[in-house]
Amino acid sequence: MRKTRLLYVENDSALRGLLAELLATSDLIESVLAFANASDLLKSGAANSADAALLDYSLDPEGLNGVELGIQLRNLNEHIGIVIYSQFSVAPMVRRVPNSMLGGWSFLQKRAAAGLSDYEGAIQAAVKGKGNWPEIIDSTIGALETDASMFFRLTPRQRSIMALASKSKSAQDIASLLHLSYPHVRKELSRAYQVLLPEAQDSVDLKTAAVLKYIELMRAAQ
Repeated sequence: MRKTRLLYVENDSALRGLLAELLATSDLIESVLAFANASDLLKSGAANSADAALLDYSLDPEGLNGVELGIQLRNLNEHIGIVIYSQFSVAPMVRRVPNSMLGGWSFLQKRAAAGLSDYEGAIQAAVKGKGNWPEIIDSTIGALETDASMFFRLTPRQRSIMALASKSKSAQDIASLLHLSYPHVRKELSRAYQVLLPEAQDSVDLKTAAVLKYIELMRAAQ
């Protein structure tokens, strides 16, 4: 099998040098052309003859991000495999790619523990037109389903109480606003915490953590 001709774009010069050296040691990669930004890569004309591109998601804030650059590269070379890596969650990035173009895209979490084999696997999957986006979408759907289940395990009363708690209302304020007794509100808050934080450690500030989780559920539902 012919080795992969790889383009690599990373705006951090130190990381770019280190990872380019690592990738160059791969038996699966023929050459690595490294660039500091999207503009330099596009001006080079290298996309036409490349097999794959490894792109940092966060590039020049005034230019293209990694996904936008990947789309540009795919428009120039319909066969190029695209690998996006980032220190942020990669799941939302999948949804930024047009469905008609998703084949051959892989997404990686940028982490210190990632080794050569992690990059090789993602790159080769993208080159073969597969990529790992289906499993990322599946895991995202699973997480959304879990969150939906968690939300509906809260009773309507508990949701009302948590909605007020998320607006910095105290238990006493909530009791007054909902015309409930203070002990009842405290009991319902405790039950809501158990639903929202089933594996909370003793050291966790339950109120703060539960409010943050409730806000997260509300944002996901919008």
